[in-house]
Amino acid sequence: SDDFLACMTLRRVADNIILPNSSGYSAAIADSWVSNVGAMPVAFYEPTTLTGVKGALKCAQQIGVGMCPRNGGHSKMGAGLCNGVVLDMFRINGTKVNTAGTIVTVYGGTVQGQLVYELATFFNTTIPKFIPTGECPQVGISGFMLGGGLTEFDGQYGIGCDNVRSYKIVLQNGTTRTVTKTAYPELYWGLCGGGGGQFGITMQMTFSLFDRRPYDNNAYFRYDWPIEVAPDIIQMYSSWDLSGGTISMKLKSDFQVIPPVIRVFGVCWFVNSSQECDDRLMSIPLFGINGSIHRFTQKGANVLEVLQFLGKTGNYGQKVVPKRISIYDSFANQLFGAASNSNSARWASVVLKYPTIPDRTFFLAIVNLCANRNVVVCNWRRLGTSVPKFGTYSSFPWRDSTNIFYIAVKNTPAVLSSLFSTFYSIQTQYTTGAYVNYASAFTPRI
Repeated sequence: SDDFLACMTLRRVADNIILPNSSGYSAAIADSWVSNVGAMPVAFYEPTTLTGVKGALKCAQQIGVGMCPRNGGHSKMGAGLCNGVVLDMFRINGTKVNTAGTIVTVYGGTVQGQLVYELATFFNTTIPKFIPTGECPQVGISGFMLGGGLTEFDGQYGIGCDNVRSYKIVLQNGTTRTVTKTAYPELYWGLCGGGGGQFGITMQMTFSLFDRRPYDNNAYFRYDWPIEVAPDIIQMYSSWDLSGGTISMKLKSDFQVIPPVIRVFGVCWFVNSSQECDDRLMSIPLFGINGSIHRFTQKGANVLEVLQFLGKTGNYGQKVVPKRISIYDSFANQLFGAASNSNSARWASVVLKYPTIPDRTFFLAIVNLCANRNVVVCNWRRLGTSVPKFGTYSSFPWRDSTNIFYIAVKNTPAVLSSLFSTFYSIQTQYTTGAYVNYASAFTPRI
């Protein structure tokens, strides 16, 4: 730690360094969503300039330790911490829209809530524009895009990184490189979902901006079914044709309520009323399963309300957005999450492809696993119909897969290991990989 500080002092970039004996060290560890992974960083460094980033990289190499960039610190596999130098990019944040209003530059420390809020503010009095991104305000844009970026807009725009025009990154040797489809095309291909974000330190990205108005015509919904029909719901969901990208829909099992339920929630795009959304949903076979409880279908005011519903403000798709909650409070006021949010649980995921849809017995085994008292939650989501057409430009490895299944487990390492082993073994024959943002220490190396 002292060697790193001395090196940075010589380079005149020693501001904003937190060492193990500093008063802010524990708080810096706690800024990671998972902080109890056992890592004890040599130092935290919060750069404000490109010179500082390059200096930290050189100094880490000089004293013989590794470096891990951190954006929002939201990695559920604990990638925001390491035993080397944590390069916390949050001070290099913000957005800049070009004069024509067609391209936005997003700086490396920006989180999704800040991006959504700043674009909404910038285009408040003109034609609203947006980029396809996720709904969790605390998630860093850099890590999200480098992991591929699963969005609610994939039926039209593919995954998040399909919409990146350029990356400005610092390589391991300290050189700066602007990467596009034509300049360093192989690196551009790799940055979109490959390598776990380890090809370089992201200083900024540029995105094309899209007209938000068609997506402002939406309605969001939630239906519940008794847990007894969950295998049927999941089976039919797995064969759903995705409605041409006009509906984004997820599943969640909830054994914390009495009686337990399987929840189906999401958003209808390009509709003018809640009734039009419900009519569209009723054409999907799974909605023909008896026993549904229609909790709500709410006409959304715009894309921002949908992101509120799917994020923390709507309890992640579980309740109607309270009108008293401002856009600022939903997005810009939730820049960072507390470590305690995920310290009690570990997440795992599998990406699945079904050559033919399995029988009900297969899905019943999954539901029975989710019923274990040490399982916090099970979530299912589909991959959008338009994703394959972007495959030429991306290393995201599961372009032809269909489903992603997440599970969160709590308790001791032995319990986690046992449950995760069961989780993976049930689905081995259909597993094509694990989504990088939610991989676990138990993820098979496939």
